[in-house]
Amino acid sequence: MRTHGRKNGFVTTGQEARLLRWLPVIGLPKEKRLSDAGLPAAAPIVMEIGFGNGDFLVHLAKTHPDWALLGVEIYLPGVAKAVGRLEDAGVIERSRITQLPAQFVLTHQVAEQQLDGIYINHPDPWPKARHHKRRIIQKDFAALMVSRLKPGGFIKLASDKPDLAEWMRDILDATPGLENVAGPGGFVERDVDRPQTKFEQRGIKAGRISQFLHYVKS
Repeated sequence: MRTHGRKNGFVTTGQEARLLRWLPVIGLPKEKRLSDAGLPAAAPIVMEIGFGNGDFLVHLAKTHPDWALLGVEIYLPGVAKAVGRLEDAGVIERSRITQLPAQFVLTHQVAEQQLDGIYINHPDPWPKARHHKRRIIQKDFAALMVSRLKPGGFIKLASDKPDLAEWMRDILDATPGLENVAGPGGFVERDVDRPQTKFEQRGIKAGRISQFLHYVKS
């Protein structure tokens, strides 16, 4: 499946050792379904698409100890950093990690109505008009996410690029089965306990304030 953006890069010897130790345990290879990944049967399953260096994934694990987490990130150094941070935080065994594209994971590895929530933080804005088709939030992808959510499940998104935030809002507002918690056309306030991710901090330094979206499956 075609993906856009950086995929590979260098990892340190120490990071490689952690990957070799943990990916056989927490990795989700393409031939395995999430239901066969050994997660606690009763645990809510929450997915983060594009987890970067893993900081937000660790935050979710610490603040929601009852959750099982599925992290998706195509950039190998990000995966390596996340594995180390999850291990250091003592929460790695409740996580499953994959470097596969989110569309593949949702289509082939996640069952319908299996997820309790999805986070997408500061996705690539692909600012040029000819590249807008590469943005992760598209009509088909939005419908796919909805199909994988349980009734009452959520999608939460963040972006410091107004054009992208409005793009995501307009598509998700028009997606059947989703309700914008802020009302049509609205953005929500940031969650009180939400940490500033690396990309949000970059936006703040550049004078950009993040906007937040929260949807619930009806």
